[in-house]
Amino acid sequence: MSQWKIREKTVHKTDLFQIIEQTITGKNKTKKYEIVERRPTTIVFPLTESFEIYLLSQYRSLFNKTIIEAVSGHVDNSESPFKSAKRELKEEAGLIANTWEELLRVDASASVIRSVMHLFLARDLEETDSSPEEGEEIKIIKMPLSDAIEKIEKREITSGPTVLGLLYIDKLIKEKKL
Repeated sequence: MSQWKIREKTVHKTDLFQIIEQTITGKNKTKKYEIVERRPTTIVFPLTESFEIYLLSQYRSLFNKTIIEAVSGHVDNSESPFKSAKRELKEEAGLIANTWEELLRVDASASVIRSVMHLFLARDLEETDSSPEEGEEIKIIKMPLSDAIEKIEKREITSGPTVLGLLYIDKLIKEKKL
């Protein structure tokens, strides 16, 4: 058990995140930190039987460019990560998966950002209509997983959760676990 006493106070709140002021008191020391706490996210990797992966090409104003990334989204307050993953897959990629596996549950950061990411593998896929949110301009890309790995090596795919998920799936395939 820690020797530190931790107090937290929310100083700013939005729909997607809140900023928390954290005060840690210990042996004759007090430290203050700011934490950005973000809602949990789901990242979905739809994979075909022939190891083709569906990814999205999408403009992201944060970077002022179009990036290639996995299907992803925030978990709504009233839903589980699994329900969020199913919803995002249908909305963004126009896919329904009959087989699901949670691959990983990871923290976004070990310091300033407090957020959990749930990475799901979606298999046994059926195509349906997509319904992106207003303002989302999404192009669905289907490619062999090996091509996606090459795009990581060429720095054409740089989204952290996407890179992590693709490399993990590639590892599972090489180990004959998929």
